[in-house]
Amino acid sequence: MTRSVDLMTNFIASLSILAISSIVSLGQDFSTDERLQGFAVGSDHATFVFDEAVYGIAQPTRVVVTGAFRAWSDDMGASEWQLRRDASSSGLWTLRIDGDRLDKLGPGVPFKYRISAGDWLAPPPQAVNEVGGNLIFDGAGRLFAEIRGPRAIWLNLSGGETPRSLNTEDYRLTNGAGVEIPIEAIIPNTATESLLVPAVDLDIRRVYYVESVGSGLRALCRRDPWFRTLYSSKPLGAEIASDGSETTFRLFAPRAQQVRLYLYLDAFATHSEAARVVEMTPDVNGVWEATEEGDHHGVYYDFRISGPTDPGNAFFESTGSHVSDPYARVNVEAFGKSRVWRKLRPAPPLADGRPPMEDVIAYEVHVQDFTDGLNVPDNISGTLPAMVKPGVKNSRRARVGFDYLVDLGINVVHLMPVQEYLHYPNDEWRRAFMNDAYMKEQGINEENYQWGYRTTHAFAIETRYRSRDSDFGAQRQEFRDLVAAFHEKGIAVIIDIVPNHTGENMDGRNYNLNLNGIDKSYYFRTNDDLEHIGPFGNEIKTEDRPMVQRWIIDQCLHFVREFGIDGFRIDLAGQIDEQTLLRLKKELPEDIILYGEPWIAPSDPQVAANPDWAWYKSDAPITFFQDDARNAFKGPVSNPVDKRTDRGFAGGDSSIRDRVMLGLTNSFPEEMEPNRGINYLDIHDNWALADQFAVTDWDGRHGVHEVNFKIAATLLFTSLGPVVIHGGTEMMRSKGHAPLEEIVKRTESGPISIHGKRDTYNLRTANTFVWDHVGANSTDAGVANNYQSMIDYWKGLIALRKSSYGAVFRRGTAAPDGYYDWLLPTNEHLLGYIVDQTVLVLINTDESPATFSVGKLPAGTWTQAADSDIVNHVAGVPNVSPVNSSGGEHSFDVAGPGLEVWIRK
Repeated sequence: MTRSVDLMTNFIASLSILAISSIVSLGQDFSTDERLQGFAVGSDHATFVFDEAVYGIAQPTRVVVTGAFRAWSDDMGASEWQLRRDASSSGLWTLRIDGDRLDKLGPGVPFKYRISAGDWLAPPPQAVNEVGGNLIFDGAGRLFAEIRGPRAIWLNLSGGETPRSLNTEDYRLTNGAGVEIPIEAIIPNTATESLLVPAVDLDIRRVYYVESVGSGLRALCRRDPWFRTLYSSKPLGAEIASDGSETTFRLFAPRAQQVRLYLYLDAFATHSEAARVVEMTPDVNGVWEATEEGDHHGVYYDFRISGPTDPGNAFFESTGSHVSDPYARVNVEAFGKSRVWRKLRPAPPLADGRPPMEDVIAYEVHVQDFTDGLNVPDNISGTLPAMVKPGVKNSRRARVGFDYLVDLGINVVHLMPVQEYLHYPNDEWRRAFMNDAYMKEQGINEENYQWGYRTTHAFAIETRYRSRDSDFGAQRQEFRDLVAAFHEKGIAVIIDIVPNHTGENMDGRNYNLNLNGIDKSYYFRTNDDLEHIGPFGNEIKTEDRPMVQRWIIDQCLHFVREFGIDGFRIDLAGQIDEQTLLRLKKELPEDIILYGEPWIAPSDPQVAANPDWAWYKSDAPITFFQDDARNAFKGPVSNPVDKRTDRGFAGGDSSIRDRVMLGLTNSFPEEMEPNRGINYLDIHDNWALADQFAVTDWDGRHGVHEVNFKIAATLLFTSLGPVVIHGGTEMMRSKGHAPLEEIVKRTESGPISIHGKRDTYNLRTANTFVWDHVGANSTDAGVANNYQSMIDYWKGLIALRKSSYGAVFRRGTAAPDGYYDWLLPTNEHLLGYIVDQTVLVLINTDESPATFSVGKLPAGTWTQAADSDIVNHVAGVPNVSPVNSSGGEHSFDVAGPGLEVWIRK
């Protein structure tokens, strides 16, 4: 779910308030503050205001506003969110918002402007409503309320035009059913804060609202003061005693009034067929528990959680639904029962230890994509055992699958989600699509194929990844064996975790699988109507929720302790509060590999406005995906238009040479040392690099500009710090089979959005590895690209980076001045650099040959390790003589486009 937030820096930071004020009188009458904050508020409408002078932008062709109110959509073609240029003023663009759209713009909603080809604009430096890199909409003031006790509600009324009143009749307190509760007093504390004293005792577990009658503002009485104090260190889930004498079940459900444990002997038994129903007992911290005699390994179970039917609640009385265990080690797919399972002994650790972050060469791969096309028995195709099956060959007798990864030389395999995730049931899916021609063509008419970024059970391994002739739960041992197989080959294993949102609210559907039904208002960020917020269905609430913070930490420790994995990539980590990530790092082993996505701020304005919770690159608590380097090396992530400008420096955009230099040295402003950012070219939800560098029609299946492709790879592998490869990029894997257009299909439970080529998360054929490309080149009949030659090229770059010469790139601390000695010819298509006097890289993205003059080539014997055809740091490029330097001037002729890499031996 990577979202690129390419913050533009070309606004005029020094633009003075006086200069802005001088243009206010032109066109519509918007004040200086309104132009800076990006909006104005009327009596029954709001207006988005974009001023070219404020941003230092000259005549963009299009201006679009986007934000949490439209799920941060990057669609530049949505006419209802496009601003119009005011013909009567100089550089002023506006968009009036009223009616239903105005309802989406509540106080604290973040937004941003995008222009022309889709650049995201950073807020003006003088904007007082800038929070976390976004502008914040704050229309008619804000009312905030918290329950502090049975007779205490803390109020904060700020902004707006109605002054704070101390008269009880100016406030209205109601319960969730709308019944009014008398107010005894309003007691002021500050100019905006007051204590509201109810005339009767409140139940902190129930729902209440307070309204400021004069201002028309209404707020949920939040329970955060209570929730932030609840914590227990008791083991949760189903735990079997070490001697097998008993099994204890525990569930954290702080607002439940009753919890019943249902035990079953069959996965598909009905609730009435339960073998036993057990009343669970709560403790003072909200943990419900029950202990049963004996070893219950293999027993199925779920819970019935009872509670009030207040708005926003999803207890049994409101839904009639049982819930599964969020700590279950095994779950029968997303919708089924949980299963008691014994702990595993972890895989043996890596013989030489986990690679340090600066040494990481990670390979991101999806289990099903990687194994679907392998020549393996049908019962393991698409599963964990197929992922590590040795001896598999393709029709050309080339080594593929597990052996291919070992041969490639990567030292970290990064698995896309393997935790139990949402698949719509096969019978529902097949009824809708079995005979649908489009779905057949995309390989998704028989099952709901997914990448897995919709976790439903964070401790369980995905049921569909087990071998097909095995029982529910076998996937745990199979995953443990996968980790052991990679460790035996010296390859670390990290997994992609998705704790920022869960699969319970996807595609407009609302399921009460576990966290929703246990207590939605505790586990998730919600609005004042107790509805989920966030662009991806829901957002986990880690701040003010110690037990949600613990849930994230526990799942990571679980995978380390029971499987022996070596690290995590955190999906949309920017939505998880900074303090939780800091504690996660503290609790995990010091040598664990940890990186994630910094994009997409929390949707709750209270969280986004708190600098101790919200974070971005400058204060990132973990290593983050460095999209700035990616864009410089190879261009933006999707929907390119112009091959000269939309494929980065490698594709011929010479105007960004300076940004390439920043990317190579990991020295963008937010990077104090190379290990802060992890560099990459493409990743799962980007366009495939082969399509971006396609010869025609942006479809790499029919031909790729291979030299430019290799230049991009060389830039990546000669940059500092860790790197990650999108699995299959090295073999020019194309997603050209995916359509460009986006469509919506439907099953009986609701819509299915198919985003097409820009995000192939549910398109199976487009993502499948074409293993017959291994060993094939364009000299073979019907083959468009030099696939094997490209694979060999990337293998050579990986080997060079892992060698003693490549140690100059594997640097985690800040490099000294001159570490990269730049060669900057007048022709900006040319870029050269000598790294630590050891490696010389020469890049020419021009169409014509060029000569590089190196004024002082460090003394020694220089061997050419790479050109546009081959990388071999051991034997060197054939038929090229070494260069013996005494420290003087030397010239190098480089083909156009082309590259050379030299090493000093």
